Amino acid sequence: MPPTELDNVLAMLRASPIDLKAPQADLRAAIDRMGEVFPVPEGVTVAPVTLAGIAAEHIVAKAGGPLVLYLHGGGYVIGSPKSHRHLVCQLAHSMAGEAYSLDYRMAPEAPFPAAVDDAVDAYQALIAAHPGRGIVIAGDSAGGGLAFAAALGAAARGLPRPAAVVGLSPWVNLGTDNESYDALERVDPMLSRAAIDYFSSHYLAGNPASDPAASPLFADLKGLPPVLIQIGDSECFLGDAVKMHHALVTAGVHSELSVWKQMFHVWHAYWPMLRQGREAIDEIADFVARHVPANPHNKSNAL
Repeated sequence: MPPTELDNVLAMLRASPIDLKAPQADLRAAIDRMGEVFPVPEGVTVAPVTLAGIAAEHIVAKAGGPLVLYLHGGGYVIGSPKSHRHLVCQLAHSMAGEAYSLDYRMAPEAPFPAAVDDAVDAYQALIAAHPGRGIVIAGDSAGGGLAFAAALGAAARGLPRPAAVVGLSPWVNLGTDNESYDALERVDPMLSRAAIDYFSSHYLAGNPASDPAASPLFADLKGLPPVLIQIGDSECFLGDAVKMHHALVTAGVHSELSVWKQMFHVWHAYWPMLRQGREAIDEIADFVARHVPANPHNKSNAL
């Protein structure tokens, strides 16, 4: 039987594991090359902007459509709007909307809570720039955990709550005590305790992993807007994602947990090569359509 799309992607990932001994500049350059390898969907525009003085990319498939603040993954140490451009562009395309992809500060140069502060500042700037529009906060991996932290930080500032929060393989617990690491580390082509310890130690810089602003699994989640969590059943974050869903439901939050069979960490990023990546992004677009009110002005106030 010929190899499937999934077989090909998994073989590619296993052939090039992350080298945690490499200089961080090399790790950052490697992940940013995804922005050169993978395409931007036709008809989607990308423009540099700033939000509260923070660099970002404004990605538009349809001005006035659903609006997302997107927070990239990379363990709070690597990743950028460039590395995730193709993913965010496909999301904007599938939503028939627009997104702002934030270049928040990263560790070790700017450890916790710098990323949280930047995300909340950017969300506040978007509220001012797009009055009356529902704004979704979304992110993958570290950015997925950051999406929850940003929503909680916005509430602490007294800001209007986002229309929804979406976590793609979200990193919601910076500790590694979940049994999923024992059960799935052998089949997960990307995550391991060693990798998680590497990124969390740089980001936390001595702060406890149990700090709810760093690990929103331990936060008071009451009052959050509707949530979608997508997770693969072959990734080490599975157990914490399930716990997060249960914690949200217990807190009275509308939470939808979508577990994808045989999928690995942030499989969405491989949508040009993988049908399930495209389908998962379409699932996000459907969730947003169900939970984000229509823009009454039907226009974009681009920054």
